[in-house]
Amino acid sequence: MFFIYSKKTSKPVVIWTDQSILLSYAELFNSSQDTYKVIVEYRESPVGSFASAGENSPDIVIGPWLKNEMVRKNFLPLDFVFSEEKLSKKDFYPQLLELGNINGRQYLLPVSFNLPLLAFSANNADFVKSDFMLTLEEIKETSKSFNKKNRKGAFTAMGFAPVWDSDFAYVVSKLFGADYTESENLFSYNELVLQGCIDYLKEWSVDNNDSVGQESDFQFANLCYPVYKLVNSDKCLFTYSKSDELFTLPQDRLQNVDFRWIAKSNRIAMADKLIYLGIHRKTKNREGAESFVLWLCNEENQKALLERSEKMKMTVCTFGIAGGFSAVKSVNEKYFPIFYPLLYGHLPTAEYLSPPNILPAAWEDIKSQVLVPYLADSLKQTENIEIASLEQRIADWKKQNY
Repeated sequence: MFFIYSKKTSKPVVIWTDQSILLSYAELFNSSQDTYKVIVEYRESPVGSFASAGENSPDIVIGPWLKNEMVRKNFLPLDFVFSEEKLSKKDFYPQLLELGNINGRQYLLPVSFNLPLLAFSANNADFVKSDFMLTLEEIKETSKSFNKKNRKGAFTAMGFAPVWDSDFAYVVSKLFGADYTESENLFSYNELVLQGCIDYLKEWSVDNNDSVGQESDFQFANLCYPVYKLVNSDKCLFTYSKSDELFTLPQDRLQNVDFRWIAKSNRIAMADKLIYLGIHRKTKNREGAESFVLWLCNEENQKALLERSEKMKMTVCTFGIAGGFSAVKSVNEKYFPIFYPLLYGHLPTAEYLSPPNILPAAWEDIKSQVLVPYLADSLKQTENIEIASLEQRIADWKKQNY
């Protein structure tokens, strides 16, 4: 638990968050004025803390999964920030703002997001024809052109393989339209689309790299290095990563690295863990909570937060604003390339961004323990191998966790 104090104030504004960088943000807010005091309480799972909060409820919550059905009822509507022109809707990415809207009222404001990507060596830029994003077909075709074999037919270089990172397969399933959504049965999905995605990725492995076995063997023998070393090894062309992982690497390790966003049908699937904020309906200091929210969503203040992160050397542990791209478009456009030079020419634009559906509060666990293992097993499945169905895995997870 972190406590931040300002000298001349009373009635502290209590913030629950899983974003440790908020400690720094609160310090800057407190030093910028003498009217309000902010206290930051770190919660590994802010949404999991509501049930036991009692009278000790926070004033503000900043974190993921806040639109979950069990949690969203705890927040006050924030429409006044737009109706009173304290903030402008056009400053935010519209699809992120819409996701914070519940039954026509704005209960949550977006703070940050991340995107999946493929990194590669600048020495191999001639293989990559697109300047901004790579479609799945472009990734497949470009990867195949990079492949090399020795005289015995063994791969000495392999462009990319879907089985190298199960999270890549998950991202592809979202781009296909698997449509994962919170439901009474934990989560729902489009079974036909998911199976079509699995078939597509298995066919990719055979067409490009002979078999899933060949891909796995090559990975085991050659690809046990960090991203920045992998792409410069000439063993592979692409390696999968996300914006919050790549851009927390020290600048000297990114000098020869380039990247592209992963896309299908002009859509880039945002990472599931979107960071939102809400003011608790039982806030004891509404005026102070509103003041901090408006301060945090201000373009110039976010610039100051980026400057502070760089000055205090926090950019190696936290990317951007609250661990991701800012939900305020102008902050990304004006300031992110200054602090993250690799982003020049690669900034995400609103028309391509596709946010996830409303997902269960435990989605990170569900995804890592149920969905991603199912995808990994499915990609490696042959006629001689039986694997547990996704429905069976969901049922088993529910038995263990409810």
